Amino acid sequence: MATLVVRLPDGTENEHEVVGELKLGRQQGCDILLTEGGVSRTHARVFTEAGTVFIEDLGSANGTFVNGEAITEPTALTPQSEVVLGDYTLSLKAAPARTSGARRAAKSAGSEPPMPVGGEGGGARATRALPSVKSKPAGAPPPGGALAKRPKPAAGGGASGPLLRGTVGPWAGKTYPLKGKVLVGRLPPAAIILEDDSVSRKHAELEATGRGVLVRDLGSANGTLLNGDPLGPEPVELQPGDQLQFGVIELTFEAPEEEAAVPSRRGAGAPPPTRRRDAGGGGGDPEAARRKKLFVAGGGLVAVLLVAGVVKVMMPSTPAETNGPMGPGVQVDPAQQISDLLSECRSFASSELGAPNWAKAEQICSQVLDLDPINTDANTLIRRIKLEKEAYENFSTGEKLVQRLKPEEALASFRKIPRESEYFRRARSKASEAAEQVTKRALDDCKRYLNNSQWSAAVPRCQTYMAVWCQNQPREDLQPPLGYTLKLDGRLRRNEWRPKDPLFVKFLISRQKLDPNSIPWTCPVAEVLNQENLPTDPKMVVLESVKQRYPNKLMQAAMMDYWSGRGSEALATLQKLRANYESSALHGAADEMMKTMSTVDQLFKGGQSYLAADDPEKASEPLREALEVDKSLMLDLAESKPSFYRRSILQDMADKAYQRGRHWADREDNRRACRVWKLGFSFYAGNADLNKAAGFCSTLALNTFRGAGGCPDLAAVLDLAVKGDGVEEMVEAKKREWKCN
Repeated sequence: MATLVVRLPDGTENEHEVVGELKLGRQQGCDILLTEGGVSRTHARVFTEAGTVFIEDLGSANGTFVNGEAITEPTALTPQSEVVLGDYTLSLKAAPARTSGARRAAKSAGSEPPMPVGGEGGGARATRALPSVKSKPAGAPPPGGALAKRPKPAAGGGASGPLLRGTVGPWAGKTYPLKGKVLVGRLPPAAIILEDDSVSRKHAELEATGRGVLVRDLGSANGTLLNGDPLGPEPVELQPGDQLQFGVIELTFEAPEEEAAVPSRRGAGAPPPTRRRDAGGGGGDPEAARRKKLFVAGGGLVAVLLVAGVVKVMMPSTPAETNGPMGPGVQVDPAQQISDLLSECRSFASSELGAPNWAKAEQICSQVLDLDPINTDANTLIRRIKLEKEAYENFSTGEKLVQRLKPEEALASFRKIPRESEYFRRARSKASEAAEQVTKRALDDCKRYLNNSQWSAAVPRCQTYMAVWCQNQPREDLQPPLGYTLKLDGRLRRNEWRPKDPLFVKFLISRQKLDPNSIPWTCPVAEVLNQENLPTDPKMVVLESVKQRYPNKLMQAAMMDYWSGRGSEALATLQKLRANYESSALHGAADEMMKTMSTVDQLFKGGQSYLAADDPEKASEPLREALEVDKSLMLDLAESKPSFYRRSILQDMADKAYQRGRHWADREDNRRACRVWKLGFSFYAGNADLNKAAGFCSTLALNTFRGAGGCPDLAAVLDLAVKGDGVEEMVEAKKREWKCN
């Protein structure tokens, strides 16, 4: 089995077995976490196919390079290949095959076939399939039984009730308390969020009851395993020490010692009946036992269906009962269901984690409109999705036609893409490439036919050329001014006008000769070919500003590396400048730049460590300081053309603050939730989910203020109030009125 060797910027190396798929990036939840500069949130993936290891760039900002060449499609790797991702270098080496690992299980003779994998999400958002289902050896009892005890946690070291404790990867050591019904999934509204592609959006459900904790799978793509056995939709009771696996993420179930000491919740002192397949150590005919179990299960299922049918006939259904992801018959709050669907729709329409899945996004948003036909957010999203879906189809068609050497047809597809689409900028370069091919051929034909007076052949070819040429010509060179008439030959008199371009004049003459009554020719609109009033490449703006500030090329290169997030390369470039004694006059400025860049980098990494530990409140201090230091380096461009560090800090703080706030809101601690949400909102107000959370807090603050009965109540109002909503001013006025200290 191949092994991926990752060389860190400090020269140390880590090895990772290539099993199935490994995602690389700086976002928590990636299989290989790379936090140095130049690495995108989800940068690339390494996977195996037919025994060959491939690497694929996932739309990263700075690209993925194999042997010095940027890749645009999955590229095969060999032990001789050198891969560069930001400040990291990757290589491949052969390694002896192993029989166990965190992400696969040994496949032995007689073992069960792999669990079937569903197609949740579909398209670019499909949940990753597991290589195989982990099985346990025959005859081995499940880890932890009815009498098993976990070590009692130290005082203050954890929750007093039942909980799950992570055992692998970034989740190792994390605890997740279990109170009431708890949803496990990859995204909100899950209370236990496991950010990994192997985990479905709504993966499993746990319910803490007076008798114990029950777990069931919610039809997840990669399944839920209990001590190595797959779970179904039927709830199964957990025992202390049980191992749960959601996708590839493993957690251990723990309960308080007093609960663990109870002989058994399934019977009075007797050993619990086997709840999963026979481990092979009980004697008797295993095949007969299996047939017996199937017979009993089938009979039970028929009985349940009969009872359900009778109940359904006798009791009318209510709108609140749905067969949603949480299971049939679960009471669902319509407002919460709409919020969940909108969040899922935005997820499929987002390009942050790869190519959007417009078809799935449209499907999910349509479900919102079925529940609330006038929902503003859903209607806005649907309009955008339809626009982007059509733009994507035109862009894909144009790309294929360019590859098939049909530039004129490709250009027609690119012209249909509107300016407001996110595909517009990408289509411009492709359209320019197609236009160049079109105009070269059409111009040659146009001149040749005009010189030979072949008007019928000249007009269509000249028109093809002119339709591209005119896009960047001023209007006064294409149409006569107001009050003037067009005259193509002879001497111009008063109020007569003729174009300046001689080829354009010949083209208009040929049109008149072919059809004297033809309508005046106008330039067709093709915004994708118009170079005026288009967004300027931020990198070019930064480069121009840097050149004005720093005449030295090494200092310019260092600043551009820093802006792109390649902090290590920026420092190395400045070290070259320091090593050149002929440039001693610049050494002081270089030292100051190195100090500033190092400070930002260290503060950024410190803040990211806190964010990785789900603690945005502790992360805020080093990250705010990093923003201040970054501004001293970027000056006026800090806000308008933010660096990699600033962009990452703002977006990551907003994302993590929203998730952490949801954590407290789900536990009905709205004051703490709003404190965290307001913190994230103070960093970045462009996160749609965080904006809604801030609005919720502002409304809650106003309601709490109206119900306040004394000075102590006003402290809670301030915890909820959002800066700028006017509630803080109302609280201050009320404090003066009530003479609060």
